[in-house]
Amino acid sequence: MINIQKIQKNPYYIVELLALICGALLPLSFAPYEYFWLQFPLIAFIFLVCLEQKPVVSFRRGFLFGLGWFAHGIYWLFYSLHFHGGMPAPVAIITIVLLSAYMGLFPALAFYLSNRLIHASKLKMLVLIYPVSWMIFDWLRGYFLTGFPWVQIGIAQIDTYLAGYAPLIGGLGVGLLVTVISGLIASSLFKANYKVTIPAIVVIYVAGFLLSYIEWTEAVDEPIKVSLIQGNIPQAEKWKPENYQSTLQMYRALTRQHWDSDLIVWPETAIPGFRYRVTHYLESLTKEAKETDTDVMLGVFVRDKETHRYYNSMITLDKQAYLKRHLVPLGEYFPLRSLLGFFSQWVNIPMSDIDSGEDKQALIQAAGQSIGLSICFEDAFDRSVLLDLPQATLLVNVSNDAWFENSSQPWQHHQIARMRALESGRVLLRVTNTGVSSIIDRNGDVLHIAPQFKREVITANVQAYKGSTPYIVWENYLLIISGLILLFLSSRKIKKR
Repeated sequence: MINIQKIQKNPYYIVELLALICGALLPLSFAPYEYFWLQFPLIAFIFLVCLEQKPVVSFRRGFLFGLGWFAHGIYWLFYSLHFHGGMPAPVAIITIVLLSAYMGLFPALAFYLSNRLIHASKLKMLVLIYPVSWMIFDWLRGYFLTGFPWVQIGIAQIDTYLAGYAPLIGGLGVGLLVTVISGLIASSLFKANYKVTIPAIVVIYVAGFLLSYIEWTEAVDEPIKVSLIQGNIPQAEKWKPENYQSTLQMYRALTRQHWDSDLIVWPETAIPGFRYRVTHYLESLTKEAKETDTDVMLGVFVRDKETHRYYNSMITLDKQAYLKRHLVPLGEYFPLRSLLGFFSQWVNIPMSDIDSGEDKQALIQAAGQSIGLSICFEDAFDRSVLLDLPQATLLVNVSNDAWFENSSQPWQHHQIARMRALESGRVLLRVTNTGVSSIIDRNGDVLHIAPQFKREVITANVQAYKGSTPYIVWENYLLIISGLILLFLSSRKIKKR
């Protein structure tokens, strides 16, 4: 059995260094690497080295683990900030480190408060207290300062039996199960706990396997034919004025080849400009689309006539529009402008000061279906996708991940979209500029996928679905409220003693 005391007797900097390294290895569990099993020993390690430590020690170790986790998990921001945003490389690196440090505060606080407020048995700390605290602070990470819930650990389990729980408790709940299993593994190293922990792990996986066979939603109407256009315009070329007309011509030509489809979707900001400047272009497309009874959705910026503010939007040719709700910090707006506004002098990103749309927006009606739309990283926020459910019968995510070149970001993003499809029991159409574009079924499986960095059109028949998974009904509230009650009762027991 493991000797925790022996580990703790090492010079403190060795354990801290190991915490940083373990955190940095965690993103290897996500796409495109997909070593999902790595999560269990890495999280078990940080649980063990925080166990029975002073709160400040557990905070430090949790912070370093988080720093490594997020620095590797979001390193790809360097491409958008430096290569495409013009930010000096040192400033871009400092920005990513600061953002990673901020995000590292969430696991750090989870361990700190657990050790500060609760004193329970090793088994309870490892299997209940740490996992629930981790879940609550990871949930808060998606809200605080508008939120940035990237590389949540449950997403990496999309191809395992744990994914069977997603329609019940969502990706956040799957992440909770990952930490519970990690805690069980850590507990197995003490005395004869393995006689309890190993069967518990088996039960969790068997239940997930059985849950994966439940059909939570039902088909509605006949399948529709869709065409998803991956324009493949490099980010360095996208906003050059000399490429504007050729971009419009390319999308029109590819669209004309698929007038036999019921729905054609272009990527985010497929038109690199404003709707009012392409009025005649859109009128021409509208006339052709009416002749074949085809609906077209495309990305373009729209202007509010009264405020003269701009929105990143998806529009249809019959003048429906969805305005992006959740903007990218530093990319589409500057949060805490009085404190962070100085960053604007170092970054030159087109359309980096726009407005966000309302949370409640009418669903776009196209091809006889109600479309739940998300633009760019909005699908990383489960709550944003849930705003359109259960009314939406089909989900669409459009993005332009060309900002991040050939990094892990497009594949991480694609993995997130797969989890959103599984949680909702809906087919999700993912349309991007350079990839990863795909059609994802209601089980989170990829039906069709376009190769990255290639001009491609995915055409297929897809089925729309109606109804609610349990997760649509109770969202994350069931988990968070239950978790808070558990932690509160655990802390009350200490006070009574």
